[in-house]
Amino acid sequence: MLKKKNLLWLAFAILALIFTLIQFVPSAPVLIPAELPPEQRAAHRLLNFEGVDNFRDLGGYEAAGGRKVKWGTLYRSANFAETSRSDQQVLDRLNLYALVDFRSAAEKAEEPNQLPEKPAYRLVEIPTMDGGNNSVHEEIIARFEDGNFSEFDPDVFMIAANRAFATTFTPQFREFIGVIREARGRPVVWHCSAGKDRTGFAAAILLRILGVPDDVIMADYLLSRDSALAARQKELTLLRLMEGDEAADKLAILLGVEAPWLEAAFETIDQQYGNFDTYVREALGLDDTAIGQLRAQLLE
Repeated sequence: MLKKKNLLWLAFAILALIFTLIQFVPSAPVLIPAELPPEQRAAHRLLNFEGVDNFRDLGGYEAAGGRKVKWGTLYRSANFAETSRSDQQVLDRLNLYALVDFRSAAEKAEEPNQLPEKPAYRLVEIPTMDGGNNSVHEEIIARFEDGNFSEFDPDVFMIAANRAFATTFTPQFREFIGVIREARGRPVVWHCSAGKDRTGFAAAILLRILGVPDDVIMADYLLSRDSALAARQKELTLLRLMEGDEAADKLAILLGVEAPWLEAAFETIDQQYGNFDTYVREALGLDDTAIGQLRAQLLE
């Protein structure tokens, strides 16, 4: 009879083979919502790239003054570490002004983006959770390596991270809003690693500035859960085999998104600034004229 260790290695080999075979299944052509008839766009909000996860168009959301966010203008995504040539061609079709990368230096070194050597769009790096503040990424990696999840509460951990987005990392998100302003309505995509936390907070504050209702903002934020978990299914399966259900279940929470995380960020904004409008003025540097310009450029 095979020993437990041998069984685990056999399971790894089978899983690796399955995931390798899946990669050779031909992908369907990528559908770009802005190129589809209006009534079909929302159903294809999540673009079906070959090697890019959680890439979404924020178009169509109800916003200020009865208007809607323009399709083909604001995109959020996970990283581009496994971008295929076909994916790169689709990115060219989007006519991007800029691609914003929120990842830390360590994350970029571990999973470098695969993009053209001289892309037709600006590459803007806004490291968030970098250097001494790179706690989220470093702790995830450390717990992956040693399997120590017994005293780890993923909700507490991610609430703290989201509070930091609204305080410690305000300069980074102010810079992000600056890129959106510089684009003057031209398409921009922003991403982190999984496209859910830093990317999700950036999307949330931008949509709030545009007058999108809070329930719609939260619904968009939560759309990342399934995509992010699907992208890391291999790691979760292997962790469950190696370390058991407790570790895998906690990591599954960490790799998803939960409403209280984003709520904590907005609560922190209210505590620090009194309300969101003051945060927009004082932290993000937008006056009424700038807000009006953004809405004129990004809404229809």
